[in-house]
Order: sequence, then C-alpha cells, then structure tokens
Amino acid sequence: MLKPEYYWKVKKTDDEKVQRLCQSLHISATTAHLLVARGFEQAEDAKRFMDCRLLTFYDSMKMKGMPEAVARIHKAVENEEHIRIFGDYDADGVTSTAILARTLNVMGASVTTYIPNRFKNGYGPNAAAVEQAKKDGISLIITVDSGIAAHDAAECAARMGIDYIITDHHEPPEHLPDASIIVNPKQTDCSYPFKGLSGAGIALKLAQALCPRDSFEEDWIALAAIGTIADLVPLVDENRLIAYRGLKKINEGSLPGIDALKTKTSGGGNVDSDVIGFQLAPRINAAGRLDDARAALELLLTESSDEAAQLADHLDALNQERRSIVDQIAKEADEQAAYYIHRGDKALVLAGKNWNQGVIGIAASKIVGKYYRPVVILSVDERAGTAKGSGRSIEGFNLYQGLKDCAEHVLQFGGHQMAAGLTVAESEIDDFRMAFAAAAERMLQPEDLVPTLMIDGSVSVDALSVDLMDELNALAPYGTSNPRPLLQVNPAPIAKISAVGNDKKHLKLSLKGDNQTLDAIGFGLGERLAQISPSDQISVACELGINEWNGFRRVQLFIRDLRVDGIQVYDWRSAHDFQDRIRALMAESVPMLAFQQETETYFRLAEGSVQHYEPGTNIHADAVAFLDLPGEEKIMADFLAENQHLSRFYCIFYHSQNHYFSVFPEREHFVWYYALIRQRQSFELRTMIRQIAGYKGWSEHLISLMTQVFFELGFVKIEKGFLTINPAAAKTSLTESETYRREKTQRELEAALCYSPVGELKQRLIGYMKTSAETL
Repeated sequence: MLKPEYYWKVKKTDDEKVQRLCQSLHISATTAHLLVARGFEQAEDAKRFMDCRLLTFYDSMKMKGMPEAVARIHKAVENEEHIRIFGDYDADGVTSTAILARTLNVMGASVTTYIPNRFKNGYGPNAAAVEQAKKDGISLIITVDSGIAAHDAAECAARMGIDYIITDHHEPPEHLPDASIIVNPKQTDCSYPFKGLSGAGIALKLAQALCPRDSFEEDWIALAAIGTIADLVPLVDENRLIAYRGLKKINEGSLPGIDALKTKTSGGGNVDSDVIGFQLAPRINAAGRLDDARAALELLLTESSDEAAQLADHLDALNQERRSIVDQIAKEADEQAAYYIHRGDKALVLAGKNWNQGVIGIAASKIVGKYYRPVVILSVDERAGTAKGSGRSIEGFNLYQGLKDCAEHVLQFGGHQMAAGLTVAESEIDDFRMAFAAAAERMLQPEDLVPTLMIDGSVSVDALSVDLMDELNALAPYGTSNPRPLLQVNPAPIAKISAVGNDKKHLKLSLKGDNQTLDAIGFGLGERLAQISPSDQISVACELGINEWNGFRRVQLFIRDLRVDGIQVYDWRSAHDFQDRIRALMAESVPMLAFQQETETYFRLAEGSVQHYEPGTNIHADAVAFLDLPGEEKIMADFLAENQHLSRFYCIFYHSQNHYFSVFPEREHFVWYYALIRQRQSFELRTMIRQIAGYKGWSEHLISLMTQVFFELGFVKIEKGFLTINPAAAKTSLTESETYRREKTQRELEAALCYSPVGELKQRLIGYMKTSAETL
C-alpha cells in the first residue's frame, strides 16, 4: 500500500440532479457532476455559468454610496479641483489605482496618485499622507482597495477640510471611519447583489458609473481582471464576468504595460487565470514587496511600449530577486522548523534577524506547504527591539483567534482566519512561541495536520477524452470558489514509469485503460518512484490538460497526489545491485528476512541486521524484504498468516542453486534409466553418467539426481564408485524418496517465487494471505 500525502475527499452529488443537467444541456455526466458540486443545479444557472457571454454587469448605482461618490467626483472635475487617489502596494491595489486614474484622466480631471511604501508608511492611508495632500492643494481624496479601517486618515482629512471618499472591499469594522462617502458592498445596509468584488472590481464599478458607455474602455476590465484574480476573491458571479472579459481583452491585446508583462511571462502566448496568478501578478507585487509600488503603477499607466518594456524588465528583475530572497528565508526558517517539528509543536514561530518584511508571508506559505501547520515568521529588528511578522494558517486553525489567545505576548496584530500580520517585542518571542504552540495544541487534532484535497469526482482512464476536456474548458476561468477540476482517476495498471528532469525531480508515467493509454506527469514527485512497483494498480488525483504535438491533441494528466491500495510487490529478483538496494531499505528501517542461515553471510550484512525466520516470526513494520527462499511454500504461508498487516514486499529470493535452465526428470527418464540398469546389472557410475549424458543429451546433474533417488528407494547399491542393481527391491513410488520430494518442491518453489511474472507473484502472495486469513 502506498499512502497518499493528502486526505482525498471526493465531493458527493445528487445523481438525479446530475442526470437532469445531462439531459437538459446535453453534456457529459462528469461535467454535470462538476456543475452540481459547484452549486449550479438548475439548467438555466448552469448554462449561464458555462457561457460567460450570457453574463451582464449589475447597475453600479445600486451600491451604497456610489451615487454620492459619482456626484462629488463630477463636481470636482467640473470645478477643476485637484484629486488624489490613495492606493495600495499589492496587485489589487495597484490595478485599482490604475483603473481610477485612467478613468479620471478620460474625464479630464486633475489627478495624482499616492501608494504607501510598505517599509516606511505601512499598510493603508495615513495621516501624514493626508497632510501632504493638503499642502499639495488636494481637495478630494479617493481611496481604492483600502481605507475602511483607517480612522486616523479619515479624521485628519475632516480636520483639514478635504473631502474623503473610501472605496474598499475589505470587511467593515463595527465603527466606520468618519469619511465623506463610503463605497463598500459589504456594508450591512448595502443592497448591491454581489458582495465578493475585489478592490479593483469596485474601482471598475466606479469607472462604469462615472463614464458613459461611449467613453468606457475595455482595458479597464483587463486591469480589473488582474486585480480580481490576484486578490483571490471568489471567481463567481460578477467576478467571473470581469475575469472572462478581462482575459479576452488581454489575449486580444491591451495596454502597453499589460502587453509587456504578457510578453515577459507567457512569451506572448495565451494568458489564463493561472498565468495571471502565478506569473503576472507576482511581478506587479514584487515592486511593493522589495521597494516601492510606484514602478508597477507607472507600468500600468504608461502609453509608451518602449517604457513599458523597460518597466516590465525592471519588475521581472525584482521578482527574481524576490524569489531568491524568499528561498533564502524559507531555507533558514526550515532549519528552525525541523527542530520544533521534532519537538512535537503543532504550530511554528520562526524568527530571523532583518528578514525582508515584504516577503516573509510568502516564506510562511512555503513552510505551511511543507509541514502543514500554522506558521508565523518574524523579522527581528534588534535596534528597535521588535519583530514584525506574517502568519499563514491551515484549515481547522483560526489564526486570528490563535493570536488573540496570545495577546499578552503581542504588541499588535490583525488579520483573519488564514492570514495575519503582527508585531512582537523581541524579548517576548520565546514566550509567544510557547503560547502559540499551546493554542494550536488546544485547537488542532492529529487528523487536522493532514492536508485535504477536495476532489471533484472519480473517472476511469477510458472516460477521459479531448471532447470532455473541451467541454470542461467552459468552466474556466478558474480561481477561488471555482477551482480547476481535480479528478480521481480510478486504479489503473502502469504502462511506463520513470523519473525525469533535472535531478530526476519529476515523476512520469503512463496509465493503461481498456481502450487507451494516457500520459501523466507529477512535478516534484520524482522521489516517489522508489515507492511504486510497475505491477501496481495506481490511483491518481490530477488536473487535466491537453498535450498538442504534430497536430495531434491528447489528454494529459497533471498529478497532484497518488496512492496504491492493497499490497505492493517490488520485483528485485533479477537485480544486480543487491547491496545498494538493501542498504537503501535498511536506511528506511525495512526489516530484512532470511529463511536460510547462510544468507546473511552471502549478502555480507552485519550480524544482527537480518531477522531469521522461525515459526511465529512477527515483523513490526508494514514492509519486509525477502532475502531468500523458504524451504517450502507452507513456510511462506505460515509467515504471512502471522503478518497480515504487511502491505509492501521487496522480493530478492536469492538461492544458491539455480534450476531455471535444468530439467527435472519425468517418469519416462526414470523408466529408461532403470531399464539400462537392469540390462547392465552393474557398472562404474562416473563413466556411465558421462556416457548417458553424451548419448541422451541429459545433464549429468539430472542423471545423478535419478541415481540418488534409486539409491534412497533401495533399487540400487553404490559401493566404491560402482552401481549395482538390487534384485530384491520392493516396488515403491518415486515420491517416497526424500531427494525426489525435496528437489521437486524446490523447483516448484523456484518456479512460483523466482521465475513467475511479477503479476503472478503478486497474486500468489495475495493468495497466501487470503488462505492464511481464512485458515486463521
């Protein structure tokens, strides 16, 4: 048995609802199952979801505060007031700022932008920025993707006579800031039908409300799609429409800055939600994480292709630097984590001097990915005597509540269930670590520390086709709340398997169905090759893709996890590198079992490293290596009767005498040889054996074996090298000879365990276990 790294939770659906969708929309059961699992049970709703062209935007004016905001902005434009946009330094904040800046520019407004520096100003609007705006003659400030919890900035604006409009999508606090106008669909009394917009989505809604249809630009939706996908808001409802239309515009050709990023990331090829989430957005984020987000904003505002290319190069270089810094921090943090994991901590607090505060959240995510525990990473500033940190959590542990339980050791914190930021006094780090681990001990059970894969459904190899893939593509764009379909491919035989890539890091295999064979790749799973036997029937949890080559399109599987149910047999019977393989097994604490005393010496193993079989032998592991052959099959059956828990068998089955190419004498051999003995009565044995071998083409071993059988049965006498017939011998069956029985048993045992195909060997071992279980 090969256990998966994740707990697989397969979504269940109502078969009747699935069947109704199949019939109504003329789609496959797999697609219908996915739609029902995503909450689209009615044919009309499912049809609208699959065809984004049927989706329409809601009326922006239904959002609380929107009519007042539009009126105030139009007034400012008409009166030629100076407007300043307060943005944020992440991809959602930068795209929000770009959308509103471009909108106001189209309207002819006098507009400038401000994005705080993560390291100098912290998150969100601040009083100092408001004071500077007053000095610059600003009479209207509009926040995007921020401000809903920034009371100081709002109060400062009120004192200075600056009108202050907040547009934000974050959860409003119980007491709202004292702003002139607040636009946020999550306000309790807001009737806007969709609450899940990103900051860029709300900026887009404001742009739609401000500009008549003929001056609205589709490029703004492209910007909103980047912010929406990057911010991991639910990619359903209006967000789905934003992502669909935005991606369409990006792939047709958009703003110079977006086109430059597209060239840098996808080489100008097709951009989907994954390209934005994993390539485009990180480059935009890199500016704010390492330096200042101004460069990212300039990229999205420029009208020059040359300038856009230069800025895209700059962001790409920053992103490479960011990745290098993250890798170094993660490496140093992982060295600490190993100690606390060994200690048994269910949550990790890892600290380092002057770790870059802009990327420690990413490093925390990496550590969570490796150990699947809540993680807080702290960057210690020795001069200030404090440490600023970022936390990432897992399902089952409310990070905000965990920090609240440790409040006496924390200077300040904020966030939500899965992510948070905090500041701790340097002197309190050890106490905070203990308190945080104690909170996790109270909240988490052992099963909570096993990551879960939510699997959309089960399919066979033969059920996967290009037509199905084309049908499933209607579910894109994928993202939060609409993930890329993850399917379980039912157990299938392996056609080919190998490790590929640099350092053999990736696993490549082919799965056989009744009618087709599919290729699969598991990135980063190369180490699992040693855990898989070619005879296994393997199940994989995978995403689906299309491999196009030479004009042919084939389904390809991208493996997330894999497992093998039942026993596994590793066929090492013909291997030549026994020593290396045995050392590897011993390093993994796999028990070595020998049935013969001399085997330990043959393999040159240290005394005590081999467990010698005797009746009642019990293996305290789930695997065992059979170094040699038992004396008879019953011994193997008895052993398996005592060890029903075993699931992995490494089969070497060394035997000193190889009978594969030798013939076992049949009855006709014995009849002919005995007739010769009766005819000759007596002869010199050694000479006769050579003569018979030359005449009949039999091996000398075969003739010697028959001679020994006749001797044991009393048919002949052997004295001083001469064989003489015994005329008084009684008629006796050949099976009465111990040599005959032993030799026949050994050959049958070798045929069964040493020379049979691995599939037959596996079934034989399973049969022993079943027989043993029934006997017990």
